[in-house]
Amino acid sequence: MKEIKQQIADRNFYKVYLLSGDEDYLVARAGNLLKRALVREGDEMNCQVLESSRIDFQQLAENARTFPFFSDKRVIILDRTGVLKSGKDTFLDILKELPDTTCIIILENEVDKRSKIYKWIKKNQYAREFLKKDQSEKVLLKWIAALFGKENKRIRESDARYFLERIGNDMYQISNEASKLIAYTGDAPEIKREDIDSIVSGEIQNKIWDLISFIAGRDKERALNCYGDLVLLREPPMHILYLLVRQYRILLILADMKSRGRGNDQIAKEAGIPSFSIRRYESQLGQYTPGDLEFCEARCLQVEEDIKTGRLTDQIGLELLIISLSDRTL
Repeated sequence: MKEIKQQIADRNFYKVYLLSGDEDYLVARAGNLLKRALVREGDEMNCQVLESSRIDFQQLAENARTFPFFSDKRVIILDRTGVLKSGKDTFLDILKELPDTTCIIILENEVDKRSKIYKWIKKNQYAREFLKKDQSEKVLLKWIAALFGKENKRIRESDARYFLERIGNDMYQISNEASKLIAYTGDAPEIKREDIDSIVSGEIQNKIWDLISFIAGRDKERALNCYGDLVLLREPPMHILYLLVRQYRILLILADMKSRGRGNDQIAKEAGIPSFSIRRYESQLGQYTPGDLEFCEARCLQVEEDIKTGRLTDQIGLELLIISLSDRTL
């Protein structure tokens, strides 16, 4: 993030940015920083965002060659499209022929670092990975203090740790709950534990936890009711899906590393979770077989693909997914 902020300050940009990793908050934030620096807010004429996996590469090439209108730059954002896999040589040719006035920003959860296109971007343009395992408890505590510090508020380290324990280490959730605390405390200079107890419920994370448990127990009705509660809390379906995928991946990592006798610190680093939360994950792990976890993760990813390609709406997609996971059926 410091590198990107320095490029913005120097007005020295690459033509291609590949921002990837499982820490969605940082991937999205880096992409938004670049977007705001390159084009004016609301400038839809010079900024195109593509989210579908069905890319028309001929049209993409034409758009990439189009000069900006009353702007220094034209920006094309490819958001979780899988374009590095689907485009291959065609997409690489487009990148190699980009004019200096066009910037393509690619956002992905994961990329194949062995591929020709990744190696070209890494060598000639800008590629960075943002991973949850790099966001240790120490890093998150500093970030929490910085969030409050921007609003001239302070928080004791013990209370920041308590705050983290209540809501988990999802950076989107931390940011949202921090904003609530800032608004709740008004002009008070310090965030205190009683403020956290009053305003931070950790409700969404707990609901996700309950949802995973109901699915494990094949309790379809309660799982759907739990999903309905999340909708009432105005949680976007795609973020619920993201949290489900993340939870299943953590459980898969935990199962694998426990079977190989790894310690909690190593597991926490690999899974991108605080070490203090491992015991809670272990309790949920006992509800699933390894085969169940693999099935659930694969179904989540398939539904994500169906939603992004327009075969399902996000609301219906999530409901069908929960039914499928509870029944363990395709």
